Amino acid sequence: MSNTNNKTSRQNIVESIIIGIALTGISYICGILFGWINNVNWLEMFAVFTSYSCTYLCITQRRINYPIGAISSAAYAYLFLQSGLISSAILNAYLVPTLVYGWIRWRKDDNTRPVTHVSWRWLPVYITLTGLGYLGATLISQQFGGAMAWTDSLILALTILAQFLLDNKKLENWIVWAVVNVLAIYTYSTIGLPLVAFQYVLFLANTVYGYIIWKRSKDHVESICIDDSNATNNRTLTTDTVC
Repeated sequence: MSNTNNKTSRQNIVESIIIGIALTGISYICGILFGWINNVNWLEMFAVFTSYSCTYLCITQRRINYPIGAISSAAYAYLFLQSGLISSAILNAYLVPTLVYGWIRWRKDDNTRPVTHVSWRWLPVYITLTGLGYLGATLISQQFGGAMAWTDSLILALTILAQFLLDNKKLENWIVWAVVNVLAIYTYSTIGLPLVAFQYVLFLANTVYGYIIWKRSKDHVESICIDDSNATNNRTLTTDTVC
């Protein structure tokens, strides 16, 4: 088991609910105080809450983040469609079924996939596919009269990359998410979704925390590998541990 989280899955789920409620509440309070929110959008509130909960469970490497993420993505898809953000709506609709891939890749919590680095030889492939995704999303968004097509499409392309890296537990996914969050803050605040934009401010800070926690998990696995190689009894590592 490569996850260094010592808490039970149930404890992490309860914590995610508490954190989700607290951060959603803080978001709304800030929105009201700063005049961002004139009325309550219950769909936006639900999407924000489930997204906070999902993100926390992702950091703690709990696979249940995937079904919660699917629910959150479905809510966001409808919310963005209402706001005219075509690419963001398509992105979240795309994520709903594809999150099954991540669910399979992560495996069960007691035998979860270890955190590793992106292989350099794959970088040209990632860059090329992300570029093609951006161009395609931009054309579609412009064709349907989508708002803020260039940033909205870039969010789509980079989110697909970030999610793929996350599904395969690549440490660099947090770096890509940081770029996505900066673009999202600008786009969603400009289009009139202040609560969602504020959430991405917190998500931007969270990418630092997520990177630290996942790197700690990765270093923990590597230390086990080193200790194992020096062990006199030549005990065998599990096949799921990547050294």
